Amino acid sequence: MKKEHALAFEAMNGAAGVAKNLQEKAVASLSFSHSRSRDAVEVNAAQPGHTESVGRLSRPPNPVLFRLLYEKQSARDFEEVLPHLLRIDAAHVVMLAHAKLLSLNVAAELLRVNRKLGHLVKLGKEAFPTRPQHRGFYFLYEQEYIDCLGKQVGGAAHLARSRNDINATVTRVRLRNELLRLLAEFCKLAHTMAAAAQKHSDTVISGFTHMQPAQPSTLGHYICAVLSELMRSAEMLDSTYEMVNCSPMGAAAGLGTSFAIDRGEVAQFLGFSSVILNSADAVASRDYLVHILSSMAMLGISLTRFATDCQIWSSAAYGFLGWEDDLVSTSSIMPQKRNAFVWENIRGEAIMPIGSLVNTLTGMKNVSFNNTVELSAEASGHIWPALKAISQAMQLAQLLIDRLQVYPEKMLAFLEGKQTTMTAVADLLVARYGLAFRTAHDCVSRFINKYPDIPPADEIGPILERIIAEVAHMSLDLDRNELAMALDPITTVNVATYGGGPSPYAVRSQLRTLIRRSSAIERRLKLRRQELRSAEQKLQEAVEEIVVQNSSGAGKS
Repeated sequence: MKKEHALAFEAMNGAAGVAKNLQEKAVASLSFSHSRSRDAVEVNAAQPGHTESVGRLSRPPNPVLFRLLYEKQSARDFEEVLPHLLRIDAAHVVMLAHAKLLSLNVAAELLRVNRKLGHLVKLGKEAFPTRPQHRGFYFLYEQEYIDCLGKQVGGAAHLARSRNDINATVTRVRLRNELLRLLAEFCKLAHTMAAAAQKHSDTVISGFTHMQPAQPSTLGHYICAVLSELMRSAEMLDSTYEMVNCSPMGAAAGLGTSFAIDRGEVAQFLGFSSVILNSADAVASRDYLVHILSSMAMLGISLTRFATDCQIWSSAAYGFLGWEDDLVSTSSIMPQKRNAFVWENIRGEAIMPIGSLVNTLTGMKNVSFNNTVELSAEASGHIWPALKAISQAMQLAQLLIDRLQVYPEKMLAFLEGKQTTMTAVADLLVARYGLAFRTAHDCVSRFINKYPDIPPADEIGPILERIIAEVAHMSLDLDRNELAMALDPITTVNVATYGGGPSPYAVRSQLRTLIRRSSAIERRLKLRRQELRSAEQKLQEAVEEIVVQNSSGAGKS
């Protein structure tokens, strides 16, 4: 663990002795006999399908409220929240036992139910039934413990915590996993693009500026350029992981607790690298979502620009690129059509983070700085479809690049008559014959105006010499071989080594740097996954120790 994170944990634990009396009272109040717990279970079991009152509320939610807010969300939460909630619950209960805020027997009973539910989740079975007119997923979850153990034991785990810090922690745990998956998808895309750029580092294609043919380039140089922009967004996305990987647990409702809990232990069991020091910050802040969505939005924009070029270059107007029949579609009316439609799907999916970013920012604006559903649920909820969409866009792009068909002959033929080597001619006049660049530019411009259809090199020489004499008052004898080389697109590309140019040598050098950067992201991914697995293992060992050592049931000393 990093030094600063260790210091943060130490600061949290420094207050361990402040509430010793409260600890002793809490343990005493929760050291119930096993028979009392069993009696409570039997009372609950006698009322199948009953609806528990919640706090001071004695009536179930309004049917419209239930249908619109609770029912559908709880159905999603079984899949999206429950696995994370079980782990958070286990870490919290273990900590309470270690801090002597719960007796080991009570903790063992709670952890047995936790393990049972976790096993059902892994099997894909229903962990516990829903209830009519319930008040949200957490109350359903807690009620399962109460039904199994009675209210005194089953309801003991909620000491020194709230749905507020639980929900904030679920979001971070869930998002942390999604970030790792998304970055892994990017690394696959980066490797595929790098391989394509390497393969086509000497495949000549027209470069474009303002949508007009400009100078000869290579397909590898173009792909490398796109990958460079994508890499920056991915590195920004990668940097958000540490921002997300901080534990809110222990902040309770946002105002902390008087119980001497060990937040550092919970954070370590959950694989967090640090704790959020301020309790209000822990439950009220969702700024990390904006940083993630911003990186995803820029990544998506880069993909849309790439997709547009690829689709245009696959059209009949260019014919540079293509794909086999299993990756294109046809028309329902026009039998000749082969449409590279998947690039349109990529563009549509890739922009999802932009809308999610705007919606999230709008949902945060003017919201009071404390826990609020408007922020923690409504505004925050936009990130999940954005993650899914950008991931799908990258997977589709990877597939199309991996199966890319390139037609170099058409790319070279396109350059004919486009005057794209005239800059190289101007450069030759500067480098070999001492003209100032603006003078050389003027001379070549006059030549093109007179001869828009460029003649062969042996005819260009005399014409250009006369123009130079008129403009620069210089008498030159231009080397016809040098002119021919300047007019050749392949030679022009091969000498464009400097300034990040498209020569094969330069492109391969650029790719080596990009591959190193992608590999650095992969190394961090591997390390983070190892840290999460290690934390999970330590939690399971701690749970097992408490359950095994207290196998005789709750209430015995």
